[in-house]
Amino acid sequence: MTAGLRSRPVRLGALALAVGVLAAALAGCGVVPVRKDAPAGKIAAAPDDVDSISGTYEEAREFGMAALDAETLALVEGGSMLAIDTGAIQVARLLNGVTATGSGTSTWETEEQYTPRLDAYPLWFVTIAADDERSRRQLRVFSRPSAVAPWRLVAGPETFGSTALPEPAVTDGALDVLDADDGAGLAASPQEALDDYAAALDADAAPGEAATDSFVQQMRRQEAALLAEHPGLGLERSWAVQPDLYAFRTREGGALVVGTLLRQDAYTLRQGAVVRWPDDSEQRAHLGDPMGGPGVLRYYHEVLMYVPPQGDSGTPRVIGQYGGVVGRADGDGQAALVPPAPTETAPGETPPAPGETAPAPGETAPAPGETAPAPGETAPAPAPGETEAPLLPGATPDS
Repeated sequence: MTAGLRSRPVRLGALALAVGVLAAALAGCGVVPVRKDAPAGKIAAAPDDVDSISGTYEEAREFGMAALDAETLALVEGGSMLAIDTGAIQVARLLNGVTATGSGTSTWETEEQYTPRLDAYPLWFVTIAADDERSRRQLRVFSRPSAVAPWRLVAGPETFGSTALPEPAVTDGALDVLDADDGAGLAASPQEALDDYAAALDADAAPGEAATDSFVQQMRRQEAALLAEHPGLGLERSWAVQPDLYAFRTREGGALVVGTLLRQDAYTLRQGAVVRWPDDSEQRAHLGDPMGGPGVLRYYHEVLMYVPPQGDSGTPRVIGQYGGVVGRADGDGQAALVPPAPTETAPGETPPAPGETAPAPGETAPAPGETAPAPGETAPAPAPGETEAPLLPGATPDS
């Protein structure tokens, strides 16, 4: 799905108090401390700690999105997740001014948790949460870049509630993680799969070995619709894989990969053409209405990719995504800025060394013309190895 501000009544007073307590805790020792001398191969987080981290995240995000408060989000989000949500907040403020207000987020319930054994920072673990009201599931990656930093949600691609996720492989209670370049027993390594997928998304590049699935088709239809609806508009779109990648094996022999794709939409305007944008669009917020001249918008798309086993007839494909605009890339006009992370050094502790910082911000955006499915609408779940991927949240069969 794309980032947005969904309607649900919230009690800001009670949430503000809870977030104030949270901020005080994070300014000290961080959430669920891990000893600096933790042994190599230690489970990244105990089950009770995962529950606590997930609950803290839900409370802070509820307040941050309701109050359009990116600084609160920065307490519990990082990487592309923070950039996407901050981008949505900025669009709301650019369109509606400083008096803009947000809304509560949907209700998520954590259903499963998977924690790997890791011998170095950053530590990370995975949870799967469900929002039954919207028939959505979200695979969440929480990461901790150093011993003195709190856990933050850094990625959260979503699928339809009916989509059957391949079961993660677990050995001795720990998630079987994969290095980015480890393609043993797989149709491709995680990095190769993402690189080929970015090439498939680029209309001017060879598709490689990646499947031309529903997300690829959705993006191509959306680009064509923009040009058809706005005579005189030019659009050049490019895609690139971002550095942060999380991968783990699945029980049937494949793998799930969570990565972020950078999308850049470079707009040009033919002399004399007049382009008007929808009232709630990111183009209206960043490019003006009517559009005043050329501009480049940047997006992050967090994707959940399934890589089949070697010898399987299927090809790597995306089965979930979450995205939103993060701002302009050409330095002209407004740009979405991710707030700096709060101070995280506990009394008597040494600040993280360079290289131990949180993952770089990510991005993606709602695409004009994309229609979200009605509540309860689902897509058929692909069996591992199938070539076709389901329609993703944000797509309709004829969009």
